[in-house]
Amino acid sequence: MTYRTHVTTLDDLEPGEQLALGGLLRILIRLDGVFSEEEEKILELVAEQIGGREALWRVISRSAQEHRSDDDVRAAAKAVVRTEARVMMREVLEAVGRADTIVPEEQRLFDWLDEIWAG
Repeated sequence: MTYRTHVTTLDDLEPGEQLALGGLLRILIRLDGVFSEEEEKILELVAEQIGGREALWRVISRSAQEHRSDDDVRAAAKAVVRTEARVMMREVLEAVGRADTIVPEEQRLFDWLDEIWAG
């Protein structure tokens, strides 16, 4: 799994985009109620591809401090305007979501992102 976009690493994302990605990952992992071993494994693989495990967990942790509610995360996601950042973030989220079966709640998150980022 390799991501071929202009934005390919966490460092390519602006700070607000990083926090949105971290928050969206937190939401995604929670939606099915279980952070499975397969999700963790895929998250680790994705992390290595986009900047390293420590860097991704730092982004996730920072997002938890700055975006305390799902509404805060969703507002941050709405603020992501760069298409290349949206593509990279969507690919990362989908890779983690597909680690196991995508449940309806996860699909609703993907559908919502597709809707707000359609323009």
